[in-house]
Amino acid sequence: MRVRPGVRRVAIFMAGDVVVWITALVLAFLIRFDGAIPSLYWNYFPALLLLFLPIKAVWHWVFRLYKVSWRSVGLPEMVNTIKAAGASSLSVAAGLVFLRSLRPFWGFPRSVVVMDFLLTLLGVGLLRISRRLLQRQIDGLRGRGGPEGTRLLVVGAGAAGMRVVQAMEESPHRIYRPVGFVDDDPGKWGTYVHGLPVLGGRTAMRDIVTQHAVDEVLIAIPSAPAEDVRGIVEWVRRAGIRRMRILPGVNALLTGTATLRDIRQVEVSDLLGRSPVSIATDTIAERLHGTRVLITGAAGSIGSELVRQLARLARCEIVALDMNESGLFELEESVRRLVPDVQLQTLVADIRDAGKMDWVLGSVKPRVIYHAAAYKHVPLMERDVDEAVKTNVLGTLLLAEGAVRHGAETFVLVSTDKAVQPTSVMGATKRVAETIVHMLSRRGRTRFLTVRFGNVLGSRGSLVPLIQEQIRSGGPVTLTHPDMTRYFMSPTEAVLLILQVSMSERQQALYVLDMGVPVRIADLATEVIRLSGLEPDKDIPIVYTGIRPGEKLEEELAAPSEAMRPSTFPGVFEVVDEREPDEVIVRLALQQLEHLVAHRDDIGIRAILRRLSADGTSFSLPPEQERRSQVSPGNSA
Repeated sequence: MRVRPGVRRVAIFMAGDVVVWITALVLAFLIRFDGAIPSLYWNYFPALLLLFLPIKAVWHWVFRLYKVSWRSVGLPEMVNTIKAAGASSLSVAAGLVFLRSLRPFWGFPRSVVVMDFLLTLLGVGLLRISRRLLQRQIDGLRGRGGPEGTRLLVVGAGAAGMRVVQAMEESPHRIYRPVGFVDDDPGKWGTYVHGLPVLGGRTAMRDIVTQHAVDEVLIAIPSAPAEDVRGIVEWVRRAGIRRMRILPGVNALLTGTATLRDIRQVEVSDLLGRSPVSIATDTIAERLHGTRVLITGAAGSIGSELVRQLARLARCEIVALDMNESGLFELEESVRRLVPDVQLQTLVADIRDAGKMDWVLGSVKPRVIYHAAAYKHVPLMERDVDEAVKTNVLGTLLLAEGAVRHGAETFVLVSTDKAVQPTSVMGATKRVAETIVHMLSRRGRTRFLTVRFGNVLGSRGSLVPLIQEQIRSGGPVTLTHPDMTRYFMSPTEAVLLILQVSMSERQQALYVLDMGVPVRIADLATEVIRLSGLEPDKDIPIVYTGIRPGEKLEEELAAPSEAMRPSTFPGVFEVVDEREPDEVIVRLALQQLEHLVAHRDDIGIRAILRRLSADGTSFSLPPEQERRSQVSPGNSA
């Protein structure tokens, strides 16, 4: 019969403890009587063991010292060892007092109890950490960080760094061999954390790397803002190290743990992002628990992340809708692996199909709708103007009106900073979409909320993946203008913002994240190249091609007519525009847009979008445009 490893471990610990307890009692007597134990005590030694051993066994079991893993012995286990030894000695002392009338316990030396406590504590503690001590000695003989692992320098001697080092020590694969810590707190210099020295601050990085033959650096400061991470990365590069990893802050904030699985390579979002905004995930989970949620554009970057976060945070019914059936299939497979018991239904549908949308909203009856379906690529939408209007404007109108008709509680529109004083077709269509939901907020009980934010790092078809692909191809990296700037945020943060804003009780509101300082695209490209282990303009050239049609040099978060004021959500502003859209005028514009789209009159479409997105309260189509749209069968720009 094969013995289970857990049973074997308990048996080894128990047998070892019995040996320790007997040895401790004998040594305590030898010390008390200067090496010559009186025959009186030797004769009654078995009776003493009958008192000592059961009491110690019970207390060591109570403090779970037989459920300890060889590899995970740490401070909590040592504290429990002290508690068990102390409780055992107090119980033994009480037993000796109670049994003092019996011959074997007459005049028992009190000093023996004290010395037995100290010796038991030492012996049991050494037994528990013996395997780790042996492994450490073996590592020393082999050379820590030898062929069995990468020599790793950990930046951050705090709780996260200590936990990661402990996980590395406990790992059977020994991929990493930590050599020490770097920390900017002078009070920690020269001290030891989990058996490893704190070697100095970041300014000493070059000397530390050379002296300890460091192969790789791990940044283990989950709370560090992007500015600090950039500074650390710069010092690491100066020290000649190109291999860097990080314990990501967002994950640490959400899970509160630091494990080997959390470690990943340093990404551009770590360097060019901002300090994470505090998100009330508990409130989101509570409010959405058991509700039915519809997500459009679910196969896209934002939509798919919405599905994943909702599956993870809230036990709600999720209906994921998109035209991309392959994307939906892949999404469903990945989400079910992440959360096996998720209530997820996927629907292949086009938001521009009025009949299908009415059927979906009528049968699903969602409480909350997250509308992320949209065309987003500026240059493409400059060419396919009619398609941009069909999806971003008319599709939004169909879905929003359906939400009112079928009694949805909340409708959240995912918008963009390109909707502010738009210079592109895509931006103009999103501005008109914002106007539509603002207009419909007065129609029924449905709350219409809009979330406006900047570029999402790493989203499908966005700048960073494009740069990475160009680097893999050997370059050059093509940018439009050296002074172009953009606001950036991570996909996770974007989605958590959307979820938090959807908790608003306002009937109508437009929210924007405090995006901090805009980032130069050239700086972003430089960081992506360096994170690939290359040098810009040396290994990979950067070429500027000129601003494309519809692009701005700088993006804005609010128009001159809009005021930004703090909202009830931390790090989020509410955008207020005192002007109210005139529904009659907007409806007239939408009707003419639909007519022009049917005839593919791109010039007429652009004219209406320009006027409507500039000011939704006053709209008129120039007579010559109206005549041409009625006569011409089609006009493609």
